[in-house]
Amino acid sequence: MLPLIRPAARDAAAFCVGIAVLALGAGAVRVLPWALDSTVPWSVALPFARSVAMLALEAAVLLGWPLGWALAAHRFVAAGEARVFALLGETPLRTVFRLAPSGAAFACVLALLSFLGGRDASAPGRVLAELVAEGRASCVADPAGPPRAITIPFLRASWLCAPDREPRLLAPSPLGNLVVNAADARIAEDLRRIELDDARFTLGSDKNTAHVRAGAMEIRGLPPWAQSSKLPPLGRALLMVASAFAASALVVFLLLSERLRGRAAGLAVAASGPLAALGVLRALERQSSGPIALFLLLPLAAVAAVLCSTWLAACLPRNGVTAST
Repeated sequence: MLPLIRPAARDAAAFCVGIAVLALGAGAVRVLPWALDSTVPWSVALPFARSVAMLALEAAVLLGWPLGWALAAHRFVAAGEARVFALLGETPLRTVFRLAPSGAAFACVLALLSFLGGRDASAPGRVLAELVAEGRASCVADPAGPPRAITIPFLRASWLCAPDREPRLLAPSPLGNLVVNAADARIAEDLRRIELDDARFTLGSDKNTAHVRAGAMEIRGLPPWAQSSKLPPLGRALLMVASAFAASALVVFLLLSERLRGRAAGLAVAASGPLAALGVLRALERQSSGPIALFLLLPLAAVAAVLCSTWLAACLPRNGVTAST
């Protein structure tokens, strides 16, 4: 077995775990205010925490995989083993192909994480609907408990829980300066429609008021206040895997062929590919229009970033190089 295969898998796994710990810690900063809020049960904060965790783990594997392969390839070259295998007929391209089975495990993990993260990103209303449902379930789970309010993050809404009474959802209306309370609410995946059961609100001023009650109320055509991903979950998974594998394989090839030298340069070049893919993904998601075929640029951006950063690394002066006559 080629001595590079096991170290590459071990280093990639170590980088993925290390970056995942840092990413999850950064994501916990967003969830921590809810975790410390006594009005937000853990079950209500869990759907959003899950989405944050999926994106953090996706970024960890996307970045850790190329970094681990780059570090292992650098050691393989620095120890002289790459030169020995080259004399035996082992070409850099053949070595990259030998790493493919090891990369398949990282590809499967990354595809699963990207699919799960993309599913929530493409339908933000699904996460909000889970927050509403979990809040109501917390009320129903303790019908004899003291009166309390359960805050629903992002919606500026609260479930009002009282002994021996059905929970009521209190929230500002998306239309006009109204406060609506309802027995239940359902939010469309694209956030453009809200359905309310037993909705009640008040119209008019202090002198002339009208109390309105509707058994079923549906509000359509709402402007989405959270942008959904235009890339389907399966497409996101495939493109993330393609970007990570392209960056990983290319940086290994460049190191083994000695077009890229140095551990620091190798790690910097390895990181440039995934970061470029994430940057292009973010830029395309922010565009209001454009063909979905533009997302095919993600692996191309990763390859271009690796090649450009390799050229920049070659242009930098190297320490310890002296002129001779």
